[in-house]
Amino acid sequence: MNIENKARALSNCMHAIMAETHLNDKKMINIFSAFSPQEFHVMMTVGHMGNCIMSDIAAKLQLSLSSITGIVDKLEAKKIVQRSRSIEDRRIVQVVLTEEGNKVFQTAMEGHLEMVRTHLNALSPQEQDVFLALFQKIAAVITAKKARV
Repeated sequence: MNIENKARALSNCMHAIMAETHLNDKKMINIFSAFSPQEFHVMMTVGHMGNCIMSDIAAKLQLSLSSITGIVDKLEAKKIVQRSRSIEDRRIVQVVLTEEGNKVFQTAMEGHLEMVRTHLNALSPQEQDVFLALFQKIAAVITAKKARV
């Protein structure tokens, strides 16, 4: 199989996994229905990063600062995030999950980890190790590529 066919096969597999995840995970259905995809990604980014600034969120998600501002406006209206200005530099806007936002983030993380565990159980422990090593290798290449840009 050439690289093009392998890429298509991998893409099809990834699509099938994501479609199954979104459609059948009951915990996630409630979350996905409450947020747009962009809102969900911003919420998850803030949850992973902790107290962060708007420009870091924009850089991480590769979106403009004005786009992030609009999304954070919506999340703030839903009481998921809270914004505050830096005391040292009023131009810097910090974003943190609220208590409710943290509950939603934790529920999403639990649902995601449950799904990943289920998928990993289809593999033997040795296959899981190889699978993880390969994904880590791909992630390292992506991270290095982003750092160069």
